[in-house]
Amino acid sequence: MPVGMARAPGAAMIRPLAAGAVLGAFAWPWLQVAPGPAVAASILLAVLGALSRRPSVSAGAFGFSGMMLGFALVASLRPGPELLGGVHVRGVVVTAAEGRRADVELAAAGGNGQPARPTEGRLRVIFPERSPPPGTVVRVAGTARRIDPTHLPGTPDPVIAAARSGVRSELVATDAVRLGLDRAPPDFAEARHGALLRALVDGDVAELDEASVALLKRTGTWHLVSISGLHVGIGAGFGWFAAWILTRPLVFLRRSPLLRWACAFGGILGACGYAELADWGVPARRAVWMTSAALLAIAGSRRPEAGRTLAIAALAVVCVDPSSVGSIGFQLSFLAVVGMIVVTPRVTRLVPPDLPWSLRALAGAVAASAGATLGTLPIVALHLQALSLLSPLANLWAVPWIGSLATPLAVLASGLVGAPKRLALGFADAAVDVGLAGLRLLDVAPAAPAVTVVGALMLFGCVFLWKRELLALTLTVATLGAPRLPPHELVVTFLAVGQGDATLVEWPDGRRWLVDGGPPGVALLRWLRAEGITHLDTVFLSHLHPDHFGGLMPIFEGMRVDEFVASDRLDGQDFSRIGSWSTRHPSLLVRPAGYDDRDENNRSEVLRFRFGNRTFLLPGDAEAEEEEALVARYGTDLRADVLKLGHHGSRTSSTEAWLRAVQPTVAVIPCGFDNRYAHPSPLVLRRVRDTLPKAEMWRTDRDGSVEVRTDGTDLRVRPIGEPAAWRGR
Repeated sequence: MPVGMARAPGAAMIRPLAAGAVLGAFAWPWLQVAPGPAVAASILLAVLGALSRRPSVSAGAFGFSGMMLGFALVASLRPGPELLGGVHVRGVVVTAAEGRRADVELAAAGGNGQPARPTEGRLRVIFPERSPPPGTVVRVAGTARRIDPTHLPGTPDPVIAAARSGVRSELVATDAVRLGLDRAPPDFAEARHGALLRALVDGDVAELDEASVALLKRTGTWHLVSISGLHVGIGAGFGWFAAWILTRPLVFLRRSPLLRWACAFGGILGACGYAELADWGVPARRAVWMTSAALLAIAGSRRPEAGRTLAIAALAVVCVDPSSVGSIGFQLSFLAVVGMIVVTPRVTRLVPPDLPWSLRALAGAVAASAGATLGTLPIVALHLQALSLLSPLANLWAVPWIGSLATPLAVLASGLVGAPKRLALGFADAAVDVGLAGLRLLDVAPAAPAVTVVGALMLFGCVFLWKRELLALTLTVATLGAPRLPPHELVVTFLAVGQGDATLVEWPDGRRWLVDGGPPGVALLRWLRAEGITHLDTVFLSHLHPDHFGGLMPIFEGMRVDEFVASDRLDGQDFSRIGSWSTRHPSLLVRPAGYDDRDENNRSEVLRFRFGNRTFLLPGDAEAEEEEALVARYGTDLRADVLKLGHHGSRTSSTEAWLRAVQPTVAVIPCGFDNRYAHPSPLVLRRVRDTLPKAEMWRTDRDGSVEVRTDGTDLRVRPIGEPAAWRGR
């Protein structure tokens, strides 16, 4: 029998089958296939692959078979309920906390005034505060709606991501009650680093202080608090050792393979038990399947092969939960192992064999750390737009102290009481102290590349596929670090940041302004970095409302800002005052003479700027009172070609007198999808149509981000959804 045919059903089958299944599950939202035909095609292709005599044809057939399997698995997911309006639900948080958002596996749901009925499926919940950790049983009430499609250009589409998870609705919670955990968390109140030790044991980072979170993320050691290979390996080790102890009395089986199998199953049970602590998160599932495959191979007197073991784990995870392939946890977990498999042997081969074992072990640790870092480089760069250049060194220091020493001690302490527990926690605290001290020395500002999907694929090719890796990596990193070239015309982008306000102004001479920063979060900072923008000349803040200043703090911390222009009322802050700035640029800020109002919206700073024959007017959240005062002072001098409607299109703004004074040809309304304020008001929309019948009207909740370009004469407007990779480079 030919070698290709002999190997196809076994080793040669699993890798392409697993790769195809992952690709199919990931691509399902774009390439949807019904479950029945997909299963039939998968079986047919698998049979063809098994019968083929050519290894390349066999691998291709199994790859497409896996892809069809991935399609079928995602298509067979039970979709969550489509809820609209006022509802109350009960369920269990199943995804790791991402700010205020988390997915909840429903047990019951009902409308307002109606009893809850048993319900299955997942619902995305936006909690009033930070979302609870996975495993928390919650009762939530609020308003349900379709998934908010708002996203910045080039960022993942939330509707597609939700569809892959079977989520069809999201609930904006007004009331949320934690009913408890489905498991008791470890009690580390006596430890100085109790919150971090708890995170090391069960992955619950809810109680971690912001400084520790920032330090771990900046140094690339955040994976230490993700239940993955290290933690599951500890559980497997305990299980193996317990089985070995229990089987010692069976002296008559001492030479029997049954002892190896018993220890292997003990290790598997230990691994599964530890994964249960983390509610079977994706990294834990990957580690359990890899550990199980390796232990079974050892029990069967075979040498575990890393690539095949990883493929088995990937295929198993996709079969159990195909929606997980879109999560950053899945991508980081598997690519870290792929990086170690690819990079570590290449580095260790360069180590002289006559070196002392300690130096060879150190070289192996450095190679493994570098491999994991390079493996996750494309995903980290794409999702976070930040790279820790000292991450390999930070991991080399932190993994032994925090991962290999503090974590087992914390696990041991969770099962002890009294003096032994205090002793274990004391040693764990000491190990954490040493680990964090080293991380603080290696804590430098991360690099800020500009990476889109194509850029991530280029990085992937550099790390895993190209023959001349060093040259390829050098060229790609140089490309990623290149600054975005200034446009040859004025570009004003009204950004879709939800129910908030943020406008980027790019001048032909290279200056960049940001007017307001949208609601709280890092999304705007990451988008700016992805666009190759690492420096802002001026940031304007119209007024002190969170939907305008919330996103500015991450920007001030994450990139260079030359000048911050805000109201004189912000006493004690380190920025350029409106008064001095408006003296230098008298035509840019328009203000009513002697006007003052207690309402923050009516104290908005109004920005008016001109390029060639085209003028833009951005009034913040100015309402009717401020508009009236401005019209009284400036009259027709307020004329502008492009007007951002004040206060997100609220009925209290954009009066007829204001619109007649400005006379724009383009009106842009920044507002959030299905927002609770019902912005923009139908009254304002009708007022704009009646007063300005020839004006174009754009809305960020429907059109996404809106880009206006002008050379000083012509004016071009277009919505921008998914830009080309490295747009503007």
